[in-house]
Amino acid sequence: MKDRPVQQHFGVRAHAIIFAAEGRGAGWRHAGLRGLGLLLHISEDVQTVREWLALTPPMLIVIEGADVAERKRLVAALYNDVRLSQTTIVSLTATQSDQPVLLGPQRVQIGMSPDVSATSAAVVEHLMQTGRDEVEPSTFPKPWNERARLAAVRQSGLVGSAPDPGFDRLVRLAAYALRAPIAMFTLITEDEQWFKSRTGFEGATTPRDWAFCNETLIANELTVIEDLSKSASFSQSPTIAQPYGFRFYAGAPVRDPLGFALGSTCVIDVVPRTLSENEREALTTIADAASNLIRLRALEQEIA
Repeated sequence: MKDRPVQQHFGVRAHAIIFAAEGRGAGWRHAGLRGLGLLLHISEDVQTVREWLALTPPMLIVIEGADVAERKRLVAALYNDVRLSQTTIVSLTATQSDQPVLLGPQRVQIGMSPDVSATSAAVVEHLMQTGRDEVEPSTFPKPWNERARLAAVRQSGLVGSAPDPGFDRLVRLAAYALRAPIAMFTLITEDEQWFKSRTGFEGATTPRDWAFCNETLIANELTVIEDLSKSASFSQSPTIAQPYGFRFYAGAPVRDPLGFALGSTCVIDVVPRTLSENEREALTTIADAASNLIRLRALEQEIA
């Protein structure tokens, strides 16, 4: 029996690898890359970075000190790596001018500021303005990886799917653990928020510009809005008025196997609230459990 040919498919995962300059890793962990929709892996060690690069390619690679010998060679090698044809590579140099320089499709060189936060802001600004994943303008913010994220939502097959007792149990657990009257597992499509599971709320969808979970997509982490009526983003939302009267939101991302945020596990209350550290940990853990359940369901479909 002949071996089946190996198919080459270089997809990407919703991750960013940051090869930080010496002594700047902690600064990057603090600054992050807000708004890109990516999970961050940050290291000052080249061997660690190479190990990460051996996995499914990330959507973004950021290399500081790219004009220094070893790092300069790494950048050249990455530019020529066919596996990274769908990966955006940002090289940061001390000698670069203020204006970014495009070196090829999804290849850009940007000046490296002594302040890590300023460097991060420059990277985010450039990618948001010129990134390959940009989508049509809208009345609500979208992450930089929105097009790829929407493809992941479609590929998940979850939107419009039948009720699943596993997700229902997790949503009820979220409501119980955080003592909230409303809990949901939401999926964010191009213009809607669809509820895969919910308790304490009757509707099946809302427009995306009503979706508190859109803020969780942008932050790409646990997001808490203690008083929605005081939030600039939602103070005029119809959900603040009766008959809803929502005042509190907390949500944590639910991800597919490649790390794309499909939506969130969230709780909502009709009074302003704060969360304890234990409650924050509980909600994050439940969202992670929902992500693991998605991975399990995907594996079951592959085996079937």
